Amino acid sequence: MEKILLKKSFRVKDLKKINFNPLWGYKGIFTTIRLFGKKPKLILVKEHLKKFNRDTGRFGINYKLSKKFLLNFINNNSKIKNYDHLLRVAVSKNILSVSLRKRNNADKLFKAKFYRYQRILPSFKNLQYKKIISLQKKINLKKEEIIFYSKNKILEGSTTNIIFVRDNKLFIPKKSYYYGITLKYLIKKLPYKVQKKDINIKNLNEFTELLLVGSGKGVVSISSIQKFNWYRSSMKIYNFLSKKYSKLLEE
Repeated sequence: MEKILLKKSFRVKDLKKINFNPLWGYKGIFTTIRLFGKKPKLILVKEHLKKFNRDTGRFGINYKLSKKFLLNFINNNSKIKNYDHLLRVAVSKNILSVSLRKRNNADKLFKAKFYRYQRILPSFKNLQYKKIISLQKKINLKKEEIIFYSKNKILEGSTTNIIFVRDNKLFIPKKSYYYGITLKYLIKKLPYKVQKKDINIKNLNEFTELLLVGSGKGVVSISSIQKFNWYRSSMKIYNFLSKKYSKLLEE
């Protein structure tokens, strides 16, 4: 796991500082925002805030996150001069926790492993992540991702969404996963129709590309899944999406 460079916790009711608590396993939600550049820029912050603040209400949490709070937190606590970092914000009914870590670039020969598991309340980015964290500790996250499946249907990565490509047709799973901010943004940029489809784990060899997208990974092309003898045979859509994502950082 990546080293945390900065971590703070606050009481929700008055934002008084308390001992840090990462909140894993608590009833609550979190989001991870990429920071980039010298200022830094908070990538897709408007979309992150909208979803985060919607979900706090659904979890009965009386707290609304703001861009002003995030910028103040960074400016008052960090001395980093050039950012490519990930800011994680988590909240429960009583505690708000914020942490900062360095973002790592994915290996060019990025691989994936499958694990039979479905997240609790998968449509929310909730804090029931202890199982996932225990799995992530067993792999090198710079080189691999764990992809979850249930009843032979592929769902999502442990830190990413997945896009399947076949003959310039793009597919994402139908349901039972978190529809991420980065995925939503990139789909809007595509000149191709994206279909929702149940993808059976046994049918991987139908696809020429498997792409992972998320705040931490950006856009990653899976090179191989050895257990299923799958190897990518194209990088066309990856090249297109990675250029779109790079422009987002430059805006």
